[in-house]
Amino acid sequence: MLNRNPIVGRTAELRAIEAMASRALAGAGSTLFVAGEGGLGKTRLVEAVAERLEKDGWKVAMGRAYPVETGIPFAIFSDALLPALRSLQPSALAVLSRGGAPELRSIFPTLESLGTARPTVDDPAEFKARMLWNFSQLLGKLAQKQPLLLILENLQWADESSLELLHFVARHATGQRILLIGTYNLAERDSNAVLKSTEQSLLAIEAAARLQLAPLTLVDVSEIIQRTFALGADVVEKLGGILFERTLGNPFFVDEILKDLIVSGHSGKSGSAWNGWDPESLALPATVREAIEGRLDRLLPTSRELASLASVLGTRANFDTLLKVSGFQENELVRAIDDLRTQRIMQEITAATPTEYDFAHPLFQQTLYSAIGGARASMMHAKVAVALEDKYSRNPDAHADELAYHYARVHTPETSPKAIRYLRVAGLAALKRYANREAATYLRAALDRADAMGEEIPAADRLAIVNGLARALQRTGEYSQASELWILSRDVAQRAGDLAAVASAEHRMGLGAYWSAQLPDALAHFDNALEIAGDAHDDALAVRIHLARAIALQDIGDVGRARSGAEQALQIAERNGDNVLLARVHRALLLLYAWTGPRETALAHGHRALEFSKASGQKMLEWTAHWGMSVLSGLSGDASGVAQHLAAVRVLNEELGSPILPIWTAEISVQYLSGTGDWEKGLKQGEEAIGMARAFGQHGLLPRLLVWTALVHLWRGDSEKARPLLEEAWTLSRAGSAREQGEIPSVVPAHHGMASFHLHTRNYAEAIAVGEAGLAIADRAGYAAWALQWLLPVVGEAALWARQWDKAEMHSRRMRSDAQRLGHALGLAWADACDGLLIMLRDNNPAGGSLLLRSAAEKMDELQIPASAAVLRRHLGRALIDSGDTESARKELKRAHDVLARLGARSELEAVREQLRELGARPPAKVVSSGAAGLTGRELEIARMVSERKSNKEIGTALDISARTVSTHLSNIFMKVGVDSRGALTDFIREKGL
Repeated sequence: MLNRNPIVGRTAELRAIEAMASRALAGAGSTLFVAGEGGLGKTRLVEAVAERLEKDGWKVAMGRAYPVETGIPFAIFSDALLPALRSLQPSALAVLSRGGAPELRSIFPTLESLGTARPTVDDPAEFKARMLWNFSQLLGKLAQKQPLLLILENLQWADESSLELLHFVARHATGQRILLIGTYNLAERDSNAVLKSTEQSLLAIEAAARLQLAPLTLVDVSEIIQRTFALGADVVEKLGGILFERTLGNPFFVDEILKDLIVSGHSGKSGSAWNGWDPESLALPATVREAIEGRLDRLLPTSRELASLASVLGTRANFDTLLKVSGFQENELVRAIDDLRTQRIMQEITAATPTEYDFAHPLFQQTLYSAIGGARASMMHAKVAVALEDKYSRNPDAHADELAYHYARVHTPETSPKAIRYLRVAGLAALKRYANREAATYLRAALDRADAMGEEIPAADRLAIVNGLARALQRTGEYSQASELWILSRDVAQRAGDLAAVASAEHRMGLGAYWSAQLPDALAHFDNALEIAGDAHDDALAVRIHLARAIALQDIGDVGRARSGAEQALQIAERNGDNVLLARVHRALLLLYAWTGPRETALAHGHRALEFSKASGQKMLEWTAHWGMSVLSGLSGDASGVAQHLAAVRVLNEELGSPILPIWTAEISVQYLSGTGDWEKGLKQGEEAIGMARAFGQHGLLPRLLVWTALVHLWRGDSEKARPLLEEAWTLSRAGSAREQGEIPSVVPAHHGMASFHLHTRNYAEAIAVGEAGLAIADRAGYAAWALQWLLPVVGEAALWARQWDKAEMHSRRMRSDAQRLGHALGLAWADACDGLLIMLRDNNPAGGSLLLRSAAEKMDELQIPASAAVLRRHLGRALIDSGDTESARKELKRAHDVLARLGARSELEAVREQLRELGARPPAKVVSSGAAGLTGRELEIARMVSERKSNKEIGTALDISARTVSTHLSNIFMKVGVDSRGALTDFIREKGL
C-alpha cells in the first residue's frame, strides 16, 4: 500500500493550535476555523492535532459533512458524537443529559438510550432553546471528565441546523475544557451563506479564531521529497523546483504526482535506493484533476465501478451497503475495496461500528461524480435509491433523508411519487426536530414536484406538505410566504368541508400578521377563525384564537374588547372543564388585568391559574402562573409577593430544565433587586440575563433587560454605563419609529429608561418629552399599571425640577387617581411625594410639604424600596431645614445617608452629605459596615430589640417607624440569617454575641 507523505510546513500552525489546546485544558475553551483551498492539508493538520491530543489524554470526536447530508439536521454533530455516546451506559448518559433527553433526541434520533420521552413544551422557540442549551451542557459535562477535542470537517457542506448549533456551542465553550475545530474549503465557503455568517459572527465577538492555510513553499516541497525518498541533494533540488512550479505548493497535488510516478512505473525502489527520478524525463500531470484521473484509469474495472457508485452514494458506507448498492459478489467487492485502499483512493474507518469506507479526499469523490455525466448519474441515483429502499424495507421512512436525496435526483414519472413521499417525510421529520430551514427545503422541493404531477398526488399528502411548509416558514419569520400557503391550505380544507382545518389556517394567518405588526389584518383573520371555530365545535382552538385576538386588541389600545374576548375564552374553557384550558385562560386574564387593573381582579385570576395549573399536572403551566403572579406583585409594589413567587418560579426552573425560563425569571428578579437595593446582585443577574437573551434570540425580552440593568447603573450614579444599554434598548424596541404599535411591552420600558436617563442627567425637558410619549403609548394600550409605576413618577419629577408646576400637578393628580382606582400602594407613595414637593417648592410651604414627604418615605420603607425612601428623606431634610427644624432634618439626613452609603448611590449620597455640611454637621463615613450575616445597621437594631422580647409596636415607637415597617424589616432579617421565627432570631443574636 502507498504510504502517506510526511506532514511538513505546518510547524507554526501546529504550535498555534497546541497553544489553544493548552488554554482549553485550563478551562478557557475556544473555537478555530481552519480554512484553505482544496488539497492544502486541512484534514492532515487536524488529524495530526487529534493524534497528539489523544496521546495526552483528550477525548477526540471527529465528524465530517457530506453533500448528500446538507439537508439532514445536525448530521455532522451526529457523525462526530454518536460513537462516543453509544459507548456510554444508559445510566451514565441519563446523568449527562440531566432530563434533556427529549431535546437531545432531536440531534441524535437514532440514539436508543435516550429513551422515548416526549418534550414537555409545545413552543418551537422554547424547544429549540432547550435543545441548544442541553447539548451545550452535555458537551460541558463530557469535558469535565476528559478534555474534549471536537473536529467538524467540510463545514461548507454542513446543514443549517448544525451551523446554528455550532454557533451556540462556540459561544458557550469559552469556560469549558473544549477545543472545537471546524474546517472548510475556502473556495466553497460563500456558497453556504449560513457558514459565512456563522464564522463572521463568532469572529466579531471573539468567540472563535481563523487559521487560513497557505500553500507549501519550495523548501517544504523539497523536504517532502527528501524525507520520503532520501534522494541526493541535486535531484531533490531539481525535482522540488519542478514539482513546486507545477503544483504551486498544493500538498495534495504533490502527494498525487509522487504516487502517480510510482504507480505508473516511472520510479521504483531497488533494494534500499529509489531510481528513475531523472527530472528531465518525467511527464507530470498538469492539474490535480488530471493526476487523479490518471490514478483512477489504472483501477480494475470493478474497482472503478464501485468508486463511481460510492461517489453517487455521497457519504461513507459500510460493507453491507456497498454490497447492496453494487450488486457485486462478496469476493468481488472485497477485491475492489482492497484495490481502492491500496491506491489510497478510499480508506477504512475502523472507529465506526461496523467498519465503514470513505474517500481518502473529497476531490476523489468530486472527480468521479463529475466524470459520470448527468444522464448516467440519474440512472445511478435510481439504482442506489432502489437498493437502499430495499435495504431499509422494514422502516424506510426512518431513512427518508437519504432516500429523498437520491430519488430527487431521478427525473422520471415513475420515481416522482417516491421522491415526493420521501421529501415529505423528511421535511415533516425535520419540522418535528425544529430544524425549520431544512424542513422548508425538503417540503418546498416536495411541493414543486407535487405541482408538476398535478392531481396524481393524494390530496391529504399535498395538504400535509403545504401545512408543514407553512409552519416551517412561519417559524423562520417568512410570514408573507407562509400566509400564501395558509391561504392554499384554507382553500383545500374548505373544499373538503374540514371546518377545524379552515379555522386553524385562519388562526395561523392571524399569528403571522400579528408577528409582522400588521394588526388590522391579524384581527380580521382572528375574527374569521372564531366564526368558523364555533361551527367546528373545537373548544381548544376557539380558546387559543380568543386569547391571540385579545392580545392584538390590547396592543391597539382596545382594552374593552380585549377583556371581552378573554372572558369569552373563559366561558368556553369553563364549559369544557379542561384544567389546561382553564389554567391558560386565567393566566391570560391575570396578565391582562395586571396591566390594566383592577388589582383584585388580576389577583383572583392568578389564584385560579395556580389552582388549575397544579391540577393539570403541567409544570410549565404552573411556572407561567407563578411568573404572572410575580409580575402582578411587582406592578403593585408588593415586594414580599414578588419574593414568594420568584422562589416558586426558581424551583420550577430547575424541574423544567429550560434555559429560557431563567432569563424571564431574571427580568422580574432584576427589577425586584433594583427596588430592594441589592444592586450588586441585580447587576450580576442583569448582565448574565442579557448575554443569555442574546444567545437565545429573545428579541422581545432583551430591550427590557437592558433597561432594568441600566436603571441600576443610574441609581449608582453611573450614567455612562447606563447610556449604551438604554440606547440599544431604544433601537431594538424601535421606540420612536412608526412601528411602535404591537411592540408595547418593549417600547414602554424603553421610554421609561430613556426618560429616567434624561432626568438623572438633568435634561428635564427631554425627560418630559420622552416620558409623555411613552405615556401616550401606554395609555393607548390600556397599560395603566405601567404608566403609574414607571412613567408618571419620572415625568412628574422632571416637571417639578423644570418648575413646570401645572404639568407636575396634572401628573400628580393622575397618579393619585389611578393609584386609588388600582389599589396601588406605590403609586400613592409617589403621589404623596410629588404633592409634598409641590407644596414645598411652588407654594413655598416647607412645613406643609414635609408632612407628605414623610408619609411618602414611610410608605416606601414599608414597600421595601429603600433607595427611593432615602431620596425622599433627603427632600424631607431640605423641607425641615427650610422650616427651621434642624434637629429633625439632621436625623432624617443621617438615616438617608446610612441607606445611600450602604447601597452605593453615589450622586444621591453626595447631595445628602452637602445638606449635612450646610447644617454644620460632619457627614458620616461613606462606607457603612454591615452587621452579621449582612444585616444593615437598622436591621441589627431591630434584631437586638426582638431578642429583648419587644413587640413590633414597641420597636416602631422606639425607632419612630410604623409597626408595618418593622414587620417588613423582620421579613428581610429572617431571609438573610436563615431563620423563620422571632425565637430563632433571638437564639441567633445570642449565639453570635450581637
